[in-house]
Formats: sequence, C-alpha cells, structure tokens
Amino acid sequence: MVDWGIILYGTISSLFDGLMVGSLYGLMALGLTLIFRVTRIANFAYAEYITYAAYAAYAAAAALGGVVGAVAAAVTATVVGALVSLLSDEAAFKPLWLRGADSLTLLVASMGVGFILRYSLLGVTALGNLPVQVNIQSVLSNNVLFTVGGLASFQYAHAAAILSAVVVASLMHWLFTRTRIGKAMRATASNPTLARISGINVYAVRRVTWLLAGAIGGLAGFLYGYYNPVNPESGWQTLLWIFAAAIMGGFTFYGALVSGIILGLAEALIGFYLYQFFGISTAYSPVIALLALVLVLLFRPEGVIRLEAHALRRRV
Repeated sequence: MVDWGIILYGTISSLFDGLMVGSLYGLMALGLTLIFRVTRIANFAYAEYITYAAYAAYAAAAALGGVVGAVAAAVTATVVGALVSLLSDEAAFKPLWLRGADSLTLLVASMGVGFILRYSLLGVTALGNLPVQVNIQSVLSNNVLFTVGGLASFQYAHAAAILSAVVVASLMHWLFTRTRIGKAMRATASNPTLARISGINVYAVRRVTWLLAGAIGGLAGFLYGYYNPVNPESGWQTLLWIFAAAIMGGFTFYGALVSGIILGLAEALIGFYLYQFFGISTAYSPVIALLALVLVLLFRPEGVIRLEAHALRRRV
C-alpha cells in the first residue's frame, strides 16, 4: 500500500534536491558554454577543473573552518579552477590552435588533457598519503534554512547553489552582450583572423575566456564538493550532465542554466517515483540525462532551449 504522506514529503525533498543539483549542472555548463562559444572546443578536460577546485576548497576549509573557511574555500576553488583552465590552454590547446588544428583534433586533445589531469591528481593523493575522497561538508557546517513537515529540509547548500547559478548566468550574459571584452569574444569566435586584423588581441581574449570559464568551474567544484564527497574521478562522472545541459541549452548561458535545472528536477523526481512505485533503484537515474541528450542530438541538435538576449526581451 502506498503511503501518500511519504510520497508528498519525498516529492518536496526531491524538488529541493533537484533544484540544487540542477543549478550545479547549469553552473558547470556555463563554463563549458563560454569555452565552446569563443574557441569552438568541446572541452572534455573541463570536468577536471571542477575536481581540482573541489580538492583545493577542501584544503582551505579544513585549514580554517567556520565562515572564514567557507569564504576561503570558495575563493581558493575559484582561483585554482581558473589557473588550471588557463594552464591547460597555454600548454595544449593554444599551441594546437596556432598550428591550425580542427575542432575534432582539439576535442581529442581535451580528452588527453583530462586523462593527464585526472590521473596526476590520483597519483598525488596516493604518493602523498592524502585522502582519495574528500567531503567539504565534513569540515563546514550545513545549517537548515527551513523544513517542510519536519522531513523535507531546505539547506544553505540549496540556496547557495541556486543563487550562484542565477547570478553567474546573468553576469555572463551581461559580459557577453554588453561589454567590450564580450564583443571581442564574439568577434574572435566568429573569425579570429579578421578579429586580429581589426586590432583585437585574440590571445588576450583567449586568456580571459579560459580564466573565466575555469573560475566558474572552480566555484561549481566548491559547491559540488559541499554537496557530495569528491574523488579524482568525480568531475569525469558529472561530464554527461554538463554536456547534456550545455547541448540542450543550445550553448547559450540562460539556456544552459534552465536546461541544467530541468535535468536535475527530472532526475530527482523521476528517480524518486520509479523507486517508490516500481522499486527501480535510483542508481539508474543517469539514464534520464543520457536519454535526454540522445533525443536532443537526434531531433533538435541546435538545442531545445536557446535563450539569447533578443529572445528574452520578446518573452518579457
């Protein structure tokens, strides 16, 4: 017999978790979207920026603790994500781009960079007697903002993830459409040679792009590490959702955010209902994101949700 009380509170709890996880997917997809829009690289190594940032955040949080530790962890993760991102471009992607590498070559190169970063981190944890799995929440408190029926709780982690995703998406949209560096990014993406002839420093534009994308991934790494235990393969394990949100969003900033939230809600709610009514384990919930990605690529490869500036103004 179905206990509708459990179903009700489980639904509310799944909504809270889906919003938080979906916001994280969207936030992660924003950095990937920025890199793709400017450089046309489908960067598989982006997941590793998130992992490195999560480990750096854990180290800062463990060293300081409390509110100071939380702020330091967020800042450290953002800086580390930005630096790892920039170094990967300077060491691998930029030299290949200067040699005229096409998009497929750069995509394969990104896989290689991802492997190097991932297993370098795994080697460091093994040789240095460091914890292979870290949990930022174990060294920082996670207070509850409010509860529903004493069962479904909305925590600081939920609010931080949702607020961060919305703010970053808004800032990236503003940067890309309203600022000089954003115009330079669009010009570089359209035609790097013509942009350089027009006086745009395309190398500086690339550096800013990779720094910003890595910083976004770093912030996402801190928030993800606050919600989930992190190991050297955690970033790789989230890559499906990151690409799914970016592709469903048509590689637009607001589109990626909305698509990430939709994926998170679908995964949480459908997974909960399948378990409650049919006994299907939530371990199969990644199939939802994979199925969504396949359907989008088959029937609408340009993206389901393309929220550009003019489209937003029309809707408003």
